[in-house]
Amino acid sequence: MTYSSYFKWAVWAPAILLPLLFFVDTLLPPATPIGGWKQFFHIFILAFGVGAYLIFAFWASRVIDRKTEREVVRLACWAPVIFIPFYAAPWFLYGVIYLASGHLAGLRLMVEWVAYTPYLLVVGYFCSIVTVVVYQVIKRFFRQKL
Repeated sequence: MTYSSYFKWAVWAPAILLPLLFFVDTLLPPATPIGGWKQFFHIFILAFGVGAYLIFAFWASRVIDRKTEREVVRLACWAPVIFIPFYAAPWFLYGVIYLASGHLAGLRLMVEWVAYTPYLLVVGYFCSIVTVVVYQVIKRFFRQKL
């Protein structure tokens, strides 16, 4: 396994697993989200950043191909910070659409993503650290096998 394929797998794993978990969650009783589909969109797509993460994963997998191993490891360390604009864009766009449709709450949605940023960074850095540490362990293990 090359470093690029490992990091691509590491980027795409949450992009595949998280929507699957949300799909299973919607199938479990109660079958419909308590607040309806608007709340489902707000929580799963915006707050958890599923839509933004899919775009981020596509972008990151294209960037990984053009970087050296050292640059990819550095990129993995900066990934949570790099993800912030990807996370903010859907919030802002949804707020603008909501505001344009006559709802003043759109102003709140345009900046609400800032409140989630600390959680995003903590979870993001946890995942990045685990990804890099596992990569280093695998790299050393296979180097000793050769």
